[in-house]
Amino acid sequence: MKKKLLLASLALFAIIAFCIVSVSNNDNQKIVKVERKNINPTKKGKKKTPEERALYNEARNLYEYYRQVNPNTGIISKNDKKREFKQAKNAKLRANINLTAKVPQAAYISRGPSNMGGRTRALVVDKSDNTGNTIIAGGVSGGVFRTTDGGANWTKVSPNDEIHNVTAIAQDPRAGFENVWYYATGEGLGNSASSSAQQTSGAYFFGQGIWQSINGGVTWVQMPSTDSNYESFDSDFDVTYSLAVHPLTGHLYAASIGLIARFDGSSWTTEIDGNPSSTGQATDIVITTSGRCYAAFSGIHDTATEGIWTSPTGVGSWTRINDDGISADFTPEGRVVLALAPSNENKLYTLFVNGNSIDCNDPTPLQEADLWMWNQSTTNWTNYSSKLPDEAGCSEGNDPFAAQDGYDLVVNVKPDNENFVVIGGTNAYKIENITTDAMFSRIGGYASSSGYTSYSNHHPDIHALVFNPFNNNVLFSGTDGGVHVTNDITANTISWTSLNNNYQTFQFYHVDIDPGNGSDFVIGGAQDNGCVLGGTFISLPNLTEQLNIANGDGASTAISRDTNCNSGIGFFISLQNGVTYRNCGTYVEITPESAPGTPYDSQFVTYFHLDPDNNNALYFASLDKLLRTTDATNVTQDNWTDLGNTTAAFGHNDQFEIFSTTRGTYNPASSYLLMGGDSGHIYRLNDPQNATNISSAVDITPPTASTTFPSIVSGLAIHPTNNDIVLATYSNYGINSIYLTTNATSASPNWTLVERNLSSHSIRSAAITEVAGQTLYFVGTARGLYSTTDPTSIDWVREAPNQIGFAVVSSLAYRPSDNHLLIGTHGNGMYEATVSDVLGIEDVNDVSSEIKLYPNPVANQINLDLPVLNNKYNYSIIDMSGKTITNGTTDSKQINVSTLSSGMYFIKLNFDGKTGVKRFIKK
Repeated sequence: MKKKLLLASLALFAIIAFCIVSVSNNDNQKIVKVERKNINPTKKGKKKTPEERALYNEARNLYEYYRQVNPNTGIISKNDKKREFKQAKNAKLRANINLTAKVPQAAYISRGPSNMGGRTRALVVDKSDNTGNTIIAGGVSGGVFRTTDGGANWTKVSPNDEIHNVTAIAQDPRAGFENVWYYATGEGLGNSASSSAQQTSGAYFFGQGIWQSINGGVTWVQMPSTDSNYESFDSDFDVTYSLAVHPLTGHLYAASIGLIARFDGSSWTTEIDGNPSSTGQATDIVITTSGRCYAAFSGIHDTATEGIWTSPTGVGSWTRINDDGISADFTPEGRVVLALAPSNENKLYTLFVNGNSIDCNDPTPLQEADLWMWNQSTTNWTNYSSKLPDEAGCSEGNDPFAAQDGYDLVVNVKPDNENFVVIGGTNAYKIENITTDAMFSRIGGYASSSGYTSYSNHHPDIHALVFNPFNNNVLFSGTDGGVHVTNDITANTISWTSLNNNYQTFQFYHVDIDPGNGSDFVIGGAQDNGCVLGGTFISLPNLTEQLNIANGDGASTAISRDTNCNSGIGFFISLQNGVTYRNCGTYVEITPESAPGTPYDSQFVTYFHLDPDNNNALYFASLDKLLRTTDATNVTQDNWTDLGNTTAAFGHNDQFEIFSTTRGTYNPASSYLLMGGDSGHIYRLNDPQNATNISSAVDITPPTASTTFPSIVSGLAIHPTNNDIVLATYSNYGINSIYLTTNATSASPNWTLVERNLSSHSIRSAAITEVAGQTLYFVGTARGLYSTTDPTSIDWVREAPNQIGFAVVSSLAYRPSDNHLLIGTHGNGMYEATVSDVLGIEDVNDVSSEIKLYPNPVANQINLDLPVLNNKYNYSIIDMSGKTITNGTTDSKQINVSTLSSGMYFIKLNFDGKTGVKRFIKK
């Protein structure tokens, strides 16, 4: 049995353990220096092999880790996380627009994507709804969602202000107790990180224990006995792979990292201990209707527990059955997943990583997993590994059966047929009679073994395959692309339907908004879901549906209004490690090359900046090197201008993380480019379109800012009308994180530390907006979005608590012409805010609080409820930019709004010397 993959993974973990030195359980551990590491997996083309998948995961982990670790200690402190959480909980909320305040206000709408989903590891069909239409699913960084109409609509039901990384869901199957549900958090394989730190092995996205619902999954509370701090391994429930509820006793079983534990309603008992604090052991748990339990432990990590175990009752008396020495003597090399045959629960199917790695140079490439079936009635194993898919040809990471080191691995059995088995790895497969059929057949993931085009209306990387218990021909899938369903698993050709209808779980790295006034065109780059476009401007049906335009790991994106680009509209996108394209009607690769066929180096999450008001200028971050073109619409791979690097110019070796340019028409005398590095420095380059070398830039780093790597400059926001005002943010814990200057153009700007009540936050993005001469400052954090009108004297207020909540706000993009702010989150999709104070009123005759509107949101006709409204009144409907759309005089308490476009509006009423204003949403 080959161990190429295993050794590669262990080597990677050793490297990560060296670079990601320590995640502290306290603030007193030894200080360790953090070293910078650049990782360059495959730039483009073929699907990732397992080794490349490990590199991708490591690169994503490091990207997030570097944004959090305290550069002075080399740790991510539990106390820092506690302080951040406490500050977030204590911050004032701006839940609704305050119409009586003459300060800028922001109103938020979702921008989706409502038709695409993110990584989904758990999905359960509610046994108490015999229509099969009630389903609960979990996104790894998006939360728990519930549908009661079979996926036509989803509602997020997990708390917005708690952790979102859902990995397992279970329902109590006992009659009369089906209202009791559980979900677990903490991902052990393949995470892209969010507001978490990584364990010393670098592989984990820590959770915050297990949550319970007693009302059918509508609301949830944390089980106190499983509480943890999610930033370091301090609880057995930091990483949980599977949950199951005993059908006779109601005891909850958790298959956590290296551990099987049982909760009897009052306390936890360890049933099998794989020494979780020192191993990375993946686990699984299933229970028969008669109460027999089966548990699985992955191989290599702990020889005392690896393999498959069973207990007649689930309370003690566990025996290992995979090495019985009679019918089987096998040991899994990696992750193991289990499935019982509901129609014959003596049969247990076991799918496990076997240590092979697909090598298409090998004349007989081997699949990456084995499949065995245990029969409890005969206590014998049957080896079905030879039936695993191996189609014509070879395709690394695709065929033969690929599981990407267990990142995607699942097995299930059709409830009415003990021999009908479905499995998932990179792809999904079925075999209708495992005893007689020769081989599993492909039903999802990639379209075929010959390439990496996706199967029709389905996504690769399979994590859940769940049969509808009320219609056994219906199969649901949970993948890196969300939730899909097929209504006839027995069909010769399987067709899928997307159920990603408001299942908002996308993980954005960067977003951008069309610089064209009034446009709803948006763009973003997302983890493992490439780049997407949104907006009715590009003929999409509504504001939340989006269009996928590139696969891979999406990074920086931008929309161009250069008149030379496709008659004035185009866009730029980038994928992992610098691969960059322009679309001015057609796609053209413009990845900068230092020589033909030799791309400039780039970070994994590629960063570039298109000047939003002068779209001819594009700046590209090649590690510590600045590349520029002043002809973005026509630039090719080989005619970028290399302006040099920070090491030669300043001796700092800052690798660039963020750029920002002054707003308005370019002026050589006053326009400038700000550049922020990963070692804390901020540089100002005057007249950047004509500069010949980065050495002419001025180092304007705040004197009290950290300049020890990693000190990530995460945001640089320049005031839209005053070039002297700049807001700068840093993302790492333990350092000063928010600065403001009002003389940014001077030779040595004066900076004021303006963290105030966010002093313990990881700050990820920044924006400055202005409306009617008034300024509103925004920062995106690892715990939501905040604003203040004056950060020097007024505390930050948390925005959109019911929409954005505590999601990581990774990117902000502002359009001054109509005061629209686009917000990209890592796990909760995209939102758009309209900043306005045009409706601010201070009047003793204001009756706004007495007016009621319904329905809201509204499709056609809105009803007014105001007791003092007895005679004719004047009304105006105003959009978010302050423009009056329609007005009139009427005595009716119903107003037709059917002709309005979808979006946010205000209705203003005037009658009997009184005034009232209310906000509503047009569907």
